[in-house]
Amino acid sequence: MLGNYQLAGDRVSIGLAVMCLAHCLVLPIAITLLPFLATSFLKEEAFHQVLLIGVLVTSILALYSGCKAHKKWRIFTTGIVGLLTLSIAAFFGHDLIGEYGETILTIIGSVVVAYSHFDNIRACRNTDCCD
Repeated sequence: MLGNYQLAGDRVSIGLAVMCLAHCLVLPIAITLLPFLATSFLKEEAFHQVLLIGVLVTSILALYSGCKAHKKWRIFTTGIVGLLTLSIAAFFGHDLIGEYGETILTIIGSVVVAYSHFDNIRACRNTDCCD
Protein backbone atom coordinates (compact mmCIF):
# COMPACT_ATOMS: atom_id res chain seq x y z
CA MET A 1 0.00 0.00 0.00
CA LEU A 2 2.70 2.50 1.01
CA GLY A 3 4.72 1.58 -2.09
CA ASN A 4 1.80 2.43 -4.38
CA TYR A 5 1.32 5.78 -2.67
CA GLN A 6 5.04 6.54 -2.94
CA LEU A 7 5.16 5.67 -6.63
CA ALA A 8 2.05 7.74 -7.38
CA GLY A 9 3.46 10.63 -5.34
CA ASP A 10 6.75 10.48 -7.24
CA ARG A 11 4.92 10.55 -10.55
CA VAL A 12 2.66 13.44 -9.53
CA SER A 13 5.66 15.38 -8.24
CA ILE A 14 7.58 14.79 -11.46
CA GLY A 15 4.57 16.01 -13.41
CA LEU A 16 4.26 19.15 -11.28
CA ALA A 17 7.99 19.87 -11.53
CA VAL A 18 7.82 19.47 -15.31
CA MET A 19 4.79 21.77 -15.30
CA CYS A 20 6.90 24.41 -13.49
CA LEU A 21 9.65 23.91 -16.04
CA ALA A 22 7.27 24.15 -18.99
CA HIS A 23 5.61 27.21 -17.49
CA CYS A 24 8.94 29.00 -17.16
CA LEU A 25 10.16 28.06 -20.62
CA VAL A 26 6.95 28.35 -22.64
CA LEU A 27 5.20 31.32 -21.02
CA PRO A 28 7.68 34.01 -22.16
CA ILE A 29 7.39 32.78 -25.75
CA ALA A 30 3.61 32.47 -25.52
CA ILE A 31 3.31 35.99 -24.11
CA THR A 32 5.13 37.47 -27.08
CA LEU A 33 3.05 35.45 -29.53
CA LEU A 34 -0.32 35.79 -27.81
CA PRO A 35 -0.64 39.16 -26.04
CA PHE A 36 -3.85 38.24 -24.20
CA LEU A 37 -1.87 35.71 -22.11
CA ALA A 38 0.13 38.59 -20.65
CA THR A 39 -2.84 39.56 -18.50
CA SER A 40 -3.90 36.04 -17.53
CA PHE A 41 -3.57 34.36 -14.16
CA LEU A 42 -0.61 32.29 -15.43
CA LYS A 43 1.73 35.27 -15.10
CA GLU A 44 0.72 36.03 -11.53
CA GLU A 45 3.00 35.15 -8.63
CA ALA A 46 0.04 33.46 -6.93
CA PHE A 47 0.02 30.82 -9.69
CA HIS A 48 3.66 29.99 -8.92
CA GLN A 49 2.98 29.78 -5.22
CA VAL A 50 -0.11 27.53 -5.58
CA LEU A 51 1.81 25.23 -7.93
CA LEU A 52 4.71 25.20 -5.46
CA ILE A 53 2.44 24.07 -2.62
CA GLY A 54 1.37 21.06 -4.69
CA VAL A 55 5.00 20.25 -5.50
CA LEU A 56 6.07 20.60 -1.86
CA VAL A 57 3.34 18.37 -0.45
CA THR A 58 3.57 15.56 -2.98
CA SER A 59 7.36 15.63 -3.15
CA ILE A 60 7.97 15.52 0.57
CA LEU A 61 5.46 12.69 1.09
CA ALA A 62 6.66 10.62 -1.87
CA LEU A 63 10.37 11.09 -1.23
CA TYR A 64 10.04 10.44 2.50
CA SER A 65 8.00 7.28 2.06
CA GLY A 66 10.38 5.97 -0.61
CA CYS A 67 13.50 6.77 1.38
CA LYS A 68 11.99 5.27 4.51
CA ALA A 69 11.70 2.00 2.60
CA HIS A 70 15.00 1.93 0.65
CA LYS A 71 17.10 3.91 3.18
CA LYS A 72 18.91 6.06 0.60
CA TRP A 73 18.46 9.39 2.35
CA ARG A 74 20.73 11.19 -0.15
CA ILE A 75 17.73 11.08 -2.51
CA PHE A 76 15.53 12.82 0.05
CA THR A 77 18.22 15.45 0.68
CA THR A 78 18.59 16.10 -3.05
CA GLY A 79 14.83 16.54 -3.34
CA ILE A 80 14.76 18.97 -0.41
CA VAL A 81 17.53 21.03 -2.03
CA GLY A 82 15.44 21.21 -5.22
CA LEU A 83 12.33 22.16 -3.24
CA LEU A 84 14.22 24.89 -1.38
CA THR A 85 15.50 26.20 -4.70
CA LEU A 86 11.94 26.30 -6.07
CA SER A 87 10.69 27.99 -2.89
CA ILE A 88 13.35 30.69 -3.01
CA ALA A 89 12.59 31.29 -6.69
CA ALA A 90 8.83 31.51 -6.09
CA PHE A 91 8.88 33.75 -3.03
CA PHE A 92 12.05 35.83 -3.37
CA GLY A 93 13.50 35.23 -6.84
CA HIS A 94 11.98 38.18 -8.66
CA ASP A 95 13.02 40.66 -5.97
CA LEU A 96 16.49 39.19 -5.38
CA ILE A 97 17.74 38.23 -8.83
CA GLY A 98 15.17 39.59 -11.30
CA GLU A 99 12.80 37.89 -13.71
CA TYR A 100 15.46 35.99 -15.68
CA GLY A 101 17.25 34.88 -12.52
CA GLU A 102 13.95 33.66 -11.10
CA THR A 103 13.31 31.66 -14.27
CA ILE A 104 16.77 30.09 -14.20
CA LEU A 105 16.45 29.25 -10.50
CA THR A 106 13.02 27.68 -11.12
CA ILE A 107 14.41 25.58 -13.97
CA ILE A 108 17.29 24.37 -11.81
CA GLY A 109 14.96 23.54 -8.89
CA SER A 110 12.49 21.73 -11.15
CA VAL A 111 15.21 19.59 -12.72
CA VAL A 112 16.66 18.70 -9.29
CA VAL A 113 13.22 17.75 -7.93
CA ALA A 114 12.35 15.66 -10.98
CA TYR A 115 15.76 13.94 -10.86
CA SER A 116 15.30 13.06 -7.18
CA HIS A 117 11.92 11.49 -7.92
CA PHE A 118 13.33 9.45 -10.82
CA ASP A 119 16.14 8.35 -8.49
CA ASN A 120 13.58 7.50 -5.80
CA ILE A 121 11.59 5.33 -8.21
CA ARG A 122 14.76 3.58 -9.38
CA ALA A 123 15.93 2.94 -5.80
CA CYS A 124 12.53 1.53 -4.86
CA ARG A 125 12.49 -0.81 -7.83
CA ASN A 126 16.04 -1.99 -7.13
CA THR A 127 15.26 -2.83 -3.51
CA ASP A 128 11.78 -4.26 -4.16
CA CYS A 129 10.24 -1.88 -1.65
CA CYS A 130 7.49 -0.87 -4.05
CA ASP A 131 4.88 -2.94 -5.85
